[in-house]
Amino acid sequence: MEAGATDTTVEPPSVGAQTDEPNEPSNEPSNDGLRDGLRDRLARGLRAHPLAIALVVLSTITHLWQLGRRPLAHDEAIDAWFSWQARGMGVIKYDPVYHGPLRFYLEGFVLDHFGTTPGWTRVVAALAGIGATALIASSRRLLGNVGAPAAALLFTISPTILTVTRTGREDSLTGLVSLALLVVIGNALVAPRARHIVGAAALLAVSFTLKETTFLFGFAGACFVVGLVVVAVLRPDGHARAFFRAMRQIGTMPWMWATVVFIALFMVVFTAVFRYGAGFESGLVDGVKYWWRQHDVGRGNQRWFFYGTIYAGYEWLIVGFAAIGLMVAVRRRSVTGAWFATMGLIQLVVYSWAGEKFAWLAIHPLLPAVLLAGVGAQAVFDRVRRADATITWVPHLVAGAAGVLVLATVIVAVPPAITNGADPRELLVTVQTSTAVPELTDRLAAARRRGVLGPILVDNRDSGSWPWAWYLHDVADVGYQTIDPAQPLPAGFDAYIISASTEPPPIPAGYVMQRFALRSWWLPDYDHVSVADVLRWFMTRETWNPTASSDQFLIVTSASGVLATAVAGG
Repeated sequence: MEAGATDTTVEPPSVGAQTDEPNEPSNEPSNDGLRDGLRDRLARGLRAHPLAIALVVLSTITHLWQLGRRPLAHDEAIDAWFSWQARGMGVIKYDPVYHGPLRFYLEGFVLDHFGTTPGWTRVVAALAGIGATALIASSRRLLGNVGAPAAALLFTISPTILTVTRTGREDSLTGLVSLALLVVIGNALVAPRARHIVGAAALLAVSFTLKETTFLFGFAGACFVVGLVVVAVLRPDGHARAFFRAMRQIGTMPWMWATVVFIALFMVVFTAVFRYGAGFESGLVDGVKYWWRQHDVGRGNQRWFFYGTIYAGYEWLIVGFAAIGLMVAVRRRSVTGAWFATMGLIQLVVYSWAGEKFAWLAIHPLLPAVLLAGVGAQAVFDRVRRADATITWVPHLVAGAAGVLVLATVIVAVPPAITNGADPRELLVTVQTSTAVPELTDRLAAARRRGVLGPILVDNRDSGSWPWAWYLHDVADVGYQTIDPAQPLPAGFDAYIISASTEPPPIPAGYVMQRFALRSWWLPDYDHVSVADVLRWFMTRETWNPTASSDQFLIVTSASGVLATAVAGG
């Protein structure tokens, strides 16, 4: 007990104490009755939703299987480091460079209680992916009895989505919240209720605490609302006008509660539970100001059609069914279909225009397309079912074609998402830490356990301190500084990890050296590519221009045994 603390322990109230009084009859359900009731509800749920449950199980397997296999990328390591600072609810001040603080608190709890391996640093993102599968599969009222599980399957096996939701970044959590917003507002467009207004406000606040892409989501939503108003004016007897009438009947009280909930959630997270007073204003303005200035920087060095390239290379299944869903929405004048289509198309245009382009951002325009694809899948099923009475081979043909496309998508999804996520030849692998980093980390750790390796110095040049700052975060005697290659290595260290962008400095006697790739990437040369090149990449992942890497030297004492095969110096 800390000094000055008082013991406030009290005796718990007695429960089930024996008395001499006879037992009185009770209307409370017995434990056996509760167990039977829970068992019955579970059985009914299994019978009613077996496909949805199967999809959640599939999603759990695909999201958690070998989750720690891929080395932590640069951004993942930074996220893990900030999350480690947030363990125990440490104050995290909002910095738009690293996005909203909420995920740091969530991930910090996991790292503090379960472990700091790459798998645990990604588990929050993976759970968000599993939760999104469950959310979509349960949206049968919105997407249909076939459309909902079909959309959940497309989400689960999507190469882009699976890769992003198995990556320790904020995009997976943001995607889950965005999906929830899409579903809540979609249901509100059908039959608005007060809970939809308050729920949407809460989700919007949570989204702001995760990532600034919420502003782009909000812009797309505003475009839809403007369009809905225009349609309501032009068509007095249409669904849009009926929707606004229903919203007016709900009254103002839900909007007041929505405002309170939004401000409360926003304030609690950005102020670190009122311990950082400037956090509220920072959360409101700093993100917009910073990322607007970053527009002309063009981070990612990609063309405007980059996301279209990803969808063409990986997401033909979602794009195909979403196109059908779009046609169905137009033909039926479906306001929910228009909602999904607007959110997908407007976001795609905005992300294609925005200066920063990275593969993980491709998930955001894709999520509304997944729901629209569910609408398309339901329409295909309905059409095939009607045709079954006259042309019996049509259902078999459609089922066979869908099965082949699903299998092809799974085959394409597994390497970048699960088994070979460090391969820079994949468009979904933006800038990835090489497999040499965790291998060398294990060797360094083994040498330290044997007591044959002392202090380590890491060169800051070329962003070389990441992901080492996380991989070596539990090593006490690790230093980080910018090393001048023209000068001798600073004395007092048994291992040096330095940039290979220049020739290495003179290697001291008794040390050995090895060059390795810190991270690698591929920037496709779209100016010098043929159709044959694209087809070759699609079939074999052979790139038409070389990949690149940022390398480092590991210089370490020969007595440590870290480098069994290395170039001797001295």
